[in-house]
Amino acid sequence: MRIRRYHLLLILGLLVVQQAQARADVPAAEPYLLVRSMRMLQDQVASGKPEALPMLNRVLAHISRQFKEAKPDAWDKPANAYALFIYLLNGGNPDVVRGVIATLKPDQVDPKLIAGSLAYADGDALHIVESFQELPANLPTELNASIYLVTASQLASIDAITALKRLDYIRLNAPGTLLEEAALRRGLSIAADLGDKDKLIGLARNYLQRFERSPYSEDFFRQLVDALLKLKGKVTDEEIKELAALAWPGARMPFYLRIARGSIVNGDLGRARFASQEAAGLAAMLKSDDTQAKLYLAVSNVGSDATGAASRILSSLPKDRLHGRDVKLLEAATAMAGKITAQPEAAPPIADAQPMPAAEVSARKPQTTKQPAAADPDDAMITETRKKLDAIDAILGKAGK
Repeated sequence: MRIRRYHLLLILGLLVVQQAQARADVPAAEPYLLVRSMRMLQDQVASGKPEALPMLNRVLAHISRQFKEAKPDAWDKPANAYALFIYLLNGGNPDVVRGVIATLKPDQVDPKLIAGSLAYADGDALHIVESFQELPANLPTELNASIYLVTASQLASIDAITALKRLDYIRLNAPGTLLEEAALRRGLSIAADLGDKDKLIGLARNYLQRFERSPYSEDFFRQLVDALLKLKGKVTDEEIKELAALAWPGARMPFYLRIARGSIVNGDLGRARFASQEAAGLAAMLKSDDTQAKLYLAVSNVGSDATGAASRILSSLPKDRLHGRDVKLLEAATAMAGKITAQPEAAPPIADAQPMPAAEVSARKPQTTKQPAAADPDDAMITETRKKLDAIDAILGKAGK
């Protein structure tokens, strides 16, 4: 804690010194020192320090001004030139970087580094991967890590294994930084695409143990739920509970609710039942509204032996406590439950048959043509119920993703 506060004070002091230098016409700090202060603040943001975020915005604005005013020979120093690209790949102003690049000497920076960085600034995914497929030699570790991070998503669609290895490089070489935090988040979907359950669980566990208070944790939970839904039965309920136990209680409930709804959309009612029960238990512990948890639990029980009880729960839920998509889900599930629990109408009684004279029986020949079977009322009900199920699937498919 004291070390982190010291870092923040040090950076604040750097800003004060820079302002004093500007007034006294003293040379400003070198670009690599400015970028180092930016990265330190970003790491503080990732660790969940709210006071670091407003200071980071001030530092970014300060760096932009200093880079614009820097003399061309400042970029002759390799550390400063590399800092320019670290700045860009970590949230820096692309226009400022373009202006500096225009002043660089032809042999001052590797052309691939310039091409890839400008492609990143332009959002040109294809040329980012092409330019950074093989990195220039002797780049600083932090620049390598930054390049690996911004190319991970694009590379994953081409070579998922290599993309995941590059994210592992970041985790090993930049521990405790915003780079590691982002690498853990981005690795979730790649591990799920590869079907690597153990990798997914390892990444999720590391994130929850190290970056639970990150302002980007909301994105982490979304990606984790998507990955778990993709892997389906490969990850057990018990393994999900072990992961959830690492999060603070306020984060567990929305985590379980996302799993419950996603599982309903995917037709995995067993997983939906488990997740909604966990969410309901957390709602009771936190004294929170449990309407959403009750909805998902009831929906997961429609069509089972508990359909009657589920129907009663659905009819008692207040719509004004649900989001629009969940109101549609409630209405569809209520209709389906009502159809399932409805008793089929009794078939009309068959008139007493009159005995047929033996002579008439012997005179008649057996029919050789098969007659269509009489319609079964139960079959008609099943057909109608299936139509309802298809309608609900369509609603869920549109509203759930």
